[in-house]
Amino acid sequence: MKRRFSGNIFLSVCVAMLLCSGGASAQTALEKLKAATQDPERVRQPSALPAERAQPPRAPGLSLSSDADTNMIDPFAVKDAPAEKSAQEIEALIREESMNAALTGLLPMEPDEIRKLLERFDDTQQAVEIPVYPYPEPEIIAETVSLDPGSVPPVIKVGAGHVTTLTLLDITGAPWPIQDLAYAGNFEVITPEPGGHVIRITGMSEFGYGNVSIRLLELKTPVTFTLKTSRDSVYYRFDARIPEYGPMAQAPLIDGGLTLAAGNSILGQILDGVPPKGAEKFKVGGVDGRTTAYLYQETTYVRTPLSLLSPGWSGSVSSADGMNVYAVVNAPVLLLSDHGQVVHARLSEEDTLDE
Repeated sequence: MKRRFSGNIFLSVCVAMLLCSGGASAQTALEKLKAATQDPERVRQPSALPAERAQPPRAPGLSLSSDADTNMIDPFAVKDAPAEKSAQEIEALIREESMNAALTGLLPMEPDEIRKLLERFDDTQQAVEIPVYPYPEPEIIAETVSLDPGSVPPVIKVGAGHVTTLTLLDITGAPWPIQDLAYAGNFEVITPEPGGHVIRITGMSEFGYGNVSIRLLELKTPVTFTLKTSRDSVYYRFDARIPEYGPMAQAPLIDGGLTLAAGNSILGQILDGVPPKGAEKFKVGGVDGRTTAYLYQETTYVRTPLSLLSPGWSGSVSSADGMNVYAVVNAPVLLLSDHGQVVHARLSEEDTLDE
């Protein structure tokens, strides 16, 4: 189409020149020009553009035929236009891309990556919170407090992050109400309600040291304790027995002398469930396993939650949980009261506690 247009322009220019030069000669030149334009070999000019139906180039040495498939892409080939999508398809595509973008922005991590991150955080938190030393051993202590001026106050071992319960009891094991108290040191001390006898103490530092002074109801002498933070052991419960009758003391059925001198470790050890070395343990029949008896230095010590009716005892002590220890003369049969019901306990030799 371009060659035809160029030829028409050339023809028009020649005609115009001939008309200007003269009639006959113009007619002769016009006939020659028509003959030249009708010859296709003379009009065809070389072009840099590729032929409309040119074959893709071939490698010179492969001797491929003109219809051989070379898997080459024709850069001048016209590509097929993609099919137009409907409005519903476009909307669904937009929604899908928006959903994927939201998930990537809000939850960029995969589930297994999240689990791995949480496990790493748990390991780090455990390493921070676990102390470098072992946890302290819990203990439950029952001790008789001396009211003598020259006596050393009992030491209560507390621990950081642990609660120690201090219970005040009289010689009969009855609660002794607390009137007021004061303390010093880096501790948290929760005072009881009016008429209460239980104090809760918590250490607030790893190396705390202090004391607490307690005034009991109807007792003129204050009771003092030393508070000390310990890493080896912690007193979860400390039952402090005052060797006096408290305002809530109950009169014994038989006055056998409820006496417990401070420092008398035999009754205290048996009350704690740890009899002295060398004590002979009796076999107790007729009652359940809560009642035990030991023979030590020609004295029988009976540990039982029941009330002893016979024989009479020379000394006794009770704990806050209702356990009693009686010191009696050697007797093979005991008369006990279980909530008003009389029961008989028989003692017989069993074995000796070795060291």
